[in-house]
Amino acid sequence: MEYVEPVFGIANCLGTPVCKYLQYHRKLNYYVRNFKRIRDELNCKMEDIELQLKAELLRPLGKLPKKGVENWLKAVKEMIREAQVVENKVSNGRYFCRACNGKLVDEKTREMKEFLDNAPNASEGLAIDGPSAGLPLPTSELVGEEAVRNEIWACLMQEEVSKIGVWGMGGVGKTTIMKHIHNDLLKQQRFERVIWVTMSKEFNVMKVQDDIAGALQSKEYIATEGDKLRRASILSGMLKNAGKHVLILADLGRIWLS
Repeated sequence: MEYVEPVFGIANCLGTPVCKYLQYHRKLNYYVRNFKRIRDELNCKMEDIELQLKAELLRPLGKLPKKGVENWLKAVKEMIREAQVVENKVSNGRYFCRACNGKLVDEKTREMKEFLDNAPNASEGLAIDGPSAGLPLPTSELVGEEAVRNEIWACLMQEEVSKIGVWGMGGVGKTTIMKHIHNDLLKQQRFERVIWVTMSKEFNVMKVQDDIAGALQSKEYIATEGDKLRRASILSGMLKNAGKHVLILADLGRIWLS
């Protein structure tokens, strides 16, 4: 089997015109240098686009990546992985002739150059507006709790109120009331974002942080951060960028609005 790949490599080169074959043979080092240069340029372009996209998604929240940008980033990452395979093959001398190595890196260089030429235009923006304030939640009819609902609503309309706690025995209708308030807030359009987070029964700070970031469609921005305080700082910045908002934390035995 160790001779199969070199044989295929030679057979592939036989279809190349003699002058080009000789050029690949004599100028292998040139083709490799050009290959690495284009690979590095493509990698830098990918990183620049990822950084700008991240900034656009955070300012303000609620934006989504353009589909073409997502597809380009996904394809480029695969292309860079393929380029690494090619570089390993050439550097390890797995091909029998220099001409085959030259042809291999030249073809991959042309593919990478095409991706570079078709990179998204950052000046045109990489993200688009997503859903507005949020999506309504399914809920049952509110029966006999209008007074409580109206009291909570009145507090929400007061600028000086920044946090509200709703608590009571299980099954009295806390979650149902808050679902109605959530949906009514969306209809009123008084807030730029209305964020609903259903908490897990076993309280864990980092899980709460993940849940809030997930509701903001920004979980990847704290996924690699292991420090609770730094994660809280990132989340605080996200919420400030969200503009005037209501964050509802439900299923804690009590419900908090902030």
